[in-house]
Amino acid sequence: MKLKLLSVALISASALLASCSSPTISYQDPNAVNNLTTNFSQNDLRTVAQDMSNELIQSGKMNRCKSFTISPVANKTDQYVDTSVMTNAMADTLTNSSAVNSVYVVSTQEMGNQGNELNRQADSGMYDQANAAKKGKMRGAQCRIDGSLTSDTSVGPDGKTTLVSYTFFVQMIDVQQGAAVWRNSKNISKIKKY
Repeated sequence: MKLKLLSVALISASALLASCSSPTISYQDPNAVNNLTTNFSQNDLRTVAQDMSNELIQSGKMNRCKSFTISPVANKTDQYVDTSVMTNAMADTLTNSSAVNSVYVVSTQEMGNQGNELNRQADSGMYDQANAAKKGKMRGAQCRIDGSLTSDTSVGPDGKTTLVSYTFFVQMIDVQQGAAVWRNSKNISKIKKY
């Protein structure tokens, strides 16, 4: 009986120690594919934005615009997606490409900081006005790049399979004419089986 109680006590102590052990933490390649969820991941965000930017560059239509801006990507899915990752990835790819002669100008979301800096230089009295940035001299965007992310979820008849399809749509619009210069979409599908 004592041996049985000792065995039960040892097993209980082992289980308690195992449940109290700390988790292991390691670095993960940020570009690695995340198969942990059907949600739109950071890797998906960067990949589709870079792919779409490269397709725009390869189309040759990017250089029809001397300057461009990128509007925030509209998230039309039912999940939280930080679409600023997509916007920034597109801006980085387009701005850093030697094949693009267009200049990136600040977007509406960046305009607050730009306006504050202009006001500080022009109105604070702390700057030599001969060298300070002047108000009314900013370059407007000739083209605007807009994007949206949508999703659709389908569940199989057995209830054990879920397919989530995402569509990233991008268009480049000539601001003055209101005409589409380029349009494209990219699809990603993820499946979960129980």
